[in-house]
Amino acid sequence: MMKNKKGFTLTEILLAVMIVGIIGVALAALTTAASRESGVGRSKVLLRNNLSIALRQLRRDIKESSRVLYVRGTLGSIGTTEIPLLMVGKNVDQDGQRVSSVADPVYVTYCFERGGLNTTTVGAAVLPSGAYDGGVITRYETKNVEKWAGNIPECAGDSSSKFLNNVKYIPSSRYAAPLFAVRGFSGTYNVKDSGNLAKIRKNLGSVLDVNLITELNSNPVVNDVTEETFILPNGFGIKQ
Repeated sequence: MMKNKKGFTLTEILLAVMIVGIIGVALAALTTAASRESGVGRSKVLLRNNLSIALRQLRRDIKESSRVLYVRGTLGSIGTTEIPLLMVGKNVDQDGQRVSSVADPVYVTYCFERGGLNTTTVGAAVLPSGAYDGGVITRYETKNVEKWAGNIPECAGDSSSKFLNNVKYIPSSRYAAPLFAVRGFSGTYNVKDSGNLAKIRKNLGSVLDVNLITELNSNPVVNDVTEETFILPNGFGIKQ
């Protein structure tokens, strides 16, 4: 059998090289996995922080509201046109009249624009069927005058800010998201409605359910979910 000058056989040398190679491949795989896991962790924290900041703003708006003018309810099939989810008034009574001469009436409207991403970065379908990533919720604020486009709140205001990015849309036939809905009522609540619906809604409770999902269209997919319940200061009462 052949031996090198240091006394090792060729078989031993080849075996050592093979072992070193296996160890190298294993270390590379571990490094890649650790890097990916670290990236997923950072993305998860980012989504959670953004969602936490957004909910803090929503809680403040609802706590300060004196009138609820519009709640969208569950979303069916929608396109990418911006649609209102919630409209509240501050410093106004149930008739829309100014409450105090010290502070101006302020109206806040939350609107959702569905994203157009229905596949991930590696071409896999966004789940469940019919869902889309990449949506945006925008917060609009206007003073003194409510902004309506006919009988629907207008997605416009004196000022606007991105409330939440990377919002996932899921049709209500599965799990409604985003969802702004009156507890126990899946339809749309609107102060401009007339007739029997207004009488029914006058007696609704003061609970607002909100479901939000933020999701990165990545591989692997990273998301965060919140289901929040809000107690509205003055409920959904409509004066007659």
